[in-house]
Amino acid sequence: APAPPRSGPDMGLGMGRAMMAMALFEKGKKEYGALDALKADPGTSAEAYERAEEEVHRRMAGECLELAKQHGGIYNKAAQFVASLQGGAGDRGIPKAYVEALSVLTDKAPFHAFDEMDKCFQEEFDGRSAREVFRTIDEVPIAAASLAQVHRAVTHEGLEVAVKMQYPWLRHHLQADFAVFSMLGGQIKPGGFDLGWLVKDFQVALTAELDFEGEASNGERCAADLKHRADVMVPRVVRRFTTKRMLTTEFVRGLVRCNDAEELRNAGFSPKRVGALLSSVFAEMLFVHGHVHGDPHAGNVYVRLRPPPLPPTGTAGLPAGIAPSSSVSSSSSSSLNWQHQSGGGGGGGGAHPAQHQSTSAAVYGLDPQVVLIDHGLYHDVSDDLRSDFCRLVLACINRDPESTRVHSERFAGSELHRFFPLIISPWFVFSARVTMEDLRAAQRGALPPGVSLADIGKFLVSLHDTGGTNMLGVLHSMGYTKGILNAIKFPEGLRLRAFAKYATLGLASPAMRPGVSAAAAAHVPTGSAILRAAALWTAALQVEALSWIITVLTPLTPLLAVSDSIADAILAPATLLVSPTVYFLAALSVAFAFLTEHSDMAT
Repeated sequence: APAPPRSGPDMGLGMGRAMMAMALFEKGKKEYGALDALKADPGTSAEAYERAEEEVHRRMAGECLELAKQHGGIYNKAAQFVASLQGGAGDRGIPKAYVEALSVLTDKAPFHAFDEMDKCFQEEFDGRSAREVFRTIDEVPIAAASLAQVHRAVTHEGLEVAVKMQYPWLRHHLQADFAVFSMLGGQIKPGGFDLGWLVKDFQVALTAELDFEGEASNGERCAADLKHRADVMVPRVVRRFTTKRMLTTEFVRGLVRCNDAEELRNAGFSPKRVGALLSSVFAEMLFVHGHVHGDPHAGNVYVRLRPPPLPPTGTAGLPAGIAPSSSVSSSSSSSLNWQHQSGGGGGGGGAHPAQHQSTSAAVYGLDPQVVLIDHGLYHDVSDDLRSDFCRLVLACINRDPESTRVHSERFAGSELHRFFPLIISPWFVFSARVTMEDLRAAQRGALPPGVSLADIGKFLVSLHDTGGTNMLGVLHSMGYTKGILNAIKFPEGLRLRAFAKYATLGLASPAMRPGVSAAAAAHVPTGSAILRAAALWTAALQVEALSWIITVLTPLTPLLAVSDSIADAILAPATLLVSPTVYFLAALSVAFAFLTEHSDMAT
C-alpha cells in the first residue's frame, strides 16, 4: 500500500470501503431472502432446503472472507469477532461455514512485503532497518492478523525473539473507516435510541490496541497477577525493541491451538485438562484480579508442554523478552519442540520434555501450560464491581432468586435483570425468574413482554459503563473463552466449578487470595484457612448439586412449558423433593472427583 497522508480522515477511502461492505450485505440479504421463499414452498423437501442453505452459507462466508482480506484493519477485526462468537449457540447462532472461513483471520490474514513493513520499523528506530537492529530477521512473517504481522528474529546477543510490526497504513485506514461509521452510526437509532456510542467505544478500544507500549504494560501486569501459576506463561517483553508501533517479546516454541480437541490429543494433551486450565485462568483474572484479557480468541490463547520448575540458582542472568510464534504444530513430534524459556507467570527450565512428563501422562495427558499473547485490550473491573459480580455468580450457583435479583439489577437494571444470569450461563435459569411468556416471545423473535427497544438500549449503556467498567467488554471476553471451551466440548459444569472457586476466593480477604506472598499467607489464622477450605468445598458441592438438579428435572420440561402457574406448581415442590437425593449424589460426585481426577481439575 502506498504511504498514506498524515492529515485528517480520508472520507472517500472510508466511504468506498463501506459501500463495498454494504453491497455485500445487500447481496446476502437477497440470498437469504430467496432461502426463506424456498422454505415456504410446500414442494421443497427438508433435505433440499438444508443443501441450499449450506451452499448460501458457504458462498457468503467466502465472500465475507475476501472482503475482510481486501480491506484489512477493522474489517479483519470484525471477522475475527464473528469467527469467535459462536459461544455455544451452535449453527443456530453463527453458521459453521462462517466460523470455519473467517477463523483463518485470527493469525493467517494476508501479510505484507517485508520492505513495506521495514519502512514503518525505520520510522520507529531513528532510520535503522530491522535488518540492522537484529542479527537476523525472517522476512516472511510467522503470523498475520488484523493490526500487525509477526516476524521471528535473533538479537545480536543471540536471543530469539518475535517482532510484532504494525501495518504502516493502518492508522490512516482506521481514521477513515471510523469517520464514516460515526457518520452512519449517528443516523441509526432503533426505537429512537442513539447507539452511536457503540462505534465510539469500538474506536476507543481499537485505538488502545494500536499502542504497543500499552500492550507491553498490560502483558507485564498479567504476568505479575499470574506469577504464582506454573501452568500459565506470558511471554516477556523486550523493552529496548518496543515502541508505539513495534512490540518485541520472547519467542515461544511448541504452541498448540486450544480450540481443536483432535489437535490437542495428537499433541498428547487432554482436552478436558486444557479446558479446566483455561476456565481456571480466565476465572482468576476476572473474579480475583479484575484485570481481564479483552481479546482471548483462539489466535491469542495457546497451550504448550509445561516446563519443569526453574532451579533455585543460576537463572538470574537469563535474558528478558520473546513473543510466541503463532505458527501452530498439529503433530505431537513438532508441537513438543520445547526449549528453555523464561517468562512471567510460569518461568521455564532447561530439560527435555521427556524428563519431566507426569508419570500419569498416559491417563491424564501431558501437563499443559497456557500461553497468553496479544495483550492490547484489557478491561479493568473495580474492586466493588468485581465483588458484586462474585456475589451474583455465587447467588446463581446457590439457586437464590432474591439475591440473584438484587445483584443482577446492579448490572442490568430493573427491567432486564432476570435475563442477565442467562448471559453468564444457561444453567442459571433456576435463579433468573424467566417466565414462559418470555420464552414464547423469544421463540417468536419478539421482545419479552413489557420490554421496549429503549430498555434494551439502556441495558447496553448500563453494561457499557457500569461504575466506570465496560462490563459489555467483559461479557464479550467471556464469550470468546466460552467459544473455545465449547469447541473442545468442555462440560459447562466444570466451567462453573472454576467460577465458583474463584468467585469464593475473590470475596476472601486479600491475604487468602491466589498470588499472595508466602509471608502474607503465613499470617492467615488457622481458623480462617479452615473456613476458606469449607467455603470452597461448599461452592463445588453447589455446582454439582445444580448439575444433578438439571439432570433430574429435565424430563419435566414439557410440563413446565405449559404455563407459568403449572411451572411454579411443579418446579418448587419437585426441587424440594429431589434436594436430599441431589445433595447426596453431589457429595459423592465431589468426593469421587477428588479421588480420581487430576489435581489440575480442581484449579
